[in-house]
Amino acid sequence: MDVRAHVIKLNETRARVWSELQGVLDDTAGRERSEEDKAKIARLDARIDEIDAEVRDSVTREVREVEAAALREQSMSLIGSARVEAREVRESDTLRAWLAGGATGDFEVDIRGAARERALLRSGASAEEIRAIQWDAGSGSLVVPTTMARSLYEYLEAGIAAFRVGAMQMVTSTGENMELPRLTAHSIGTQVSGQNVAIGGTDPTFGRATLNTFKYGDLVQVANELLSDSAFDIGSWLGRNIGYALGRVVDADLVVGTGVSEPTGMTILAGAGTNAPVRTGGSLIAPSVESFIDLQYSVNDSARGNGAAWLMRDSVAGTVRKLRDGAGGTVGAFLWQPSLTQGVISGTPDRFLGDPVYTDANCAAAGSNAILATYGDFSEYVIRTVGNPVIETDSSVYFASDATAFRGKWRVGGAHTAISHLNVLRQAV
Repeated sequence: MDVRAHVIKLNETRARVWSELQGVLDDTAGRERSEEDKAKIARLDARIDEIDAEVRDSVTREVREVEAAALREQSMSLIGSARVEAREVRESDTLRAWLAGGATGDFEVDIRGAARERALLRSGASAEEIRAIQWDAGSGSLVVPTTMARSLYEYLEAGIAAFRVGAMQMVTSTGENMELPRLTAHSIGTQVSGQNVAIGGTDPTFGRATLNTFKYGDLVQVANELLSDSAFDIGSWLGRNIGYALGRVVDADLVVGTGVSEPTGMTILAGAGTNAPVRTGGSLIAPSVESFIDLQYSVNDSARGNGAAWLMRDSVAGTVRKLRDGAGGTVGAFLWQPSLTQGVISGTPDRFLGDPVYTDANCAAAGSNAILATYGDFSEYVIRTVGNPVIETDSSVYFASDATAFRGKWRVGGAHTAISHLNVLRQAV
């Protein structure tokens, strides 16, 4: 199946459903909606959500397939198909020897190499540029991520919202606490009135952000029959399952973590300091457009329009996309701009009030005192990881069921460095 063509077709269907929903909202504007009207609006909303979910699933699959094929082709162009296939066999044999106890120690999965590969590929780098990061001058040989590393990174990237919204990534070799400067007030220059006059101005004000790391893990069980079956791609299977499991738990903490025995999430501390959280002033059932505009202008001016984005839950996005530009958001032109290339590689997401919208299941749903949306420059949020994920194995845990246990571990942390660059919209109590 041509995944790209399928996604574009889904987006075209989505646009038609959205147009039909707009028509119903227009027809019922200014009067009390009947139960039939409400049911139709709910049905169209649900259909848009279904299409969005299918687009995300299809695109995740497309990204994996297209990029994996491109990277394999790059390797073949550099060293030849025979050597690539021989290396893949050696990787598989090495992994199976480790699984069978023929090799000792933990198995470190080089997702950093996989991340660099994909960053270069997505930027349009040539085969020579990709080769430059794959070549180990010391050993004189190509060093490329294994199929397990590529699979693990793909699922971590797809599952962690902080990667998608452009948070800053920091990799350290050890996990000791780090103190990062946190900008609380920018410096302000002064006018120089004449020659030989000292230049004044104010100094920036900094606080401190402690960037801790926390251990995340997942334990999976694999039947020994599968481990001994050469037709079973154990590397990709482990990468998928451990990546999916770690991605889900890490994503939750990087979105809503409290900072106590877990990372400080992107939506936590946003709005601290001078730019206090904006409140809806009422129910999300009838949200105020002005509240979202207030949220945009509550962040530091350097954070607006320069990579700024929205982060919210799907159900909240479903309500926000009905907002209009007049009469408290109930009449006039719709402010949500659906994208026909949403999800497509190199495509663009939907936009609201001119900025891209990202959604994540760990953002809050509508409710008393809930954070409905986070807005601003997410590059001022730092994700810290300690080295690469590590996979360990033990055949004794599930000895009675003739299975082998695999434990994936990863140390991750997160904190804000400029809290004035992000703010939140909180539903009134």
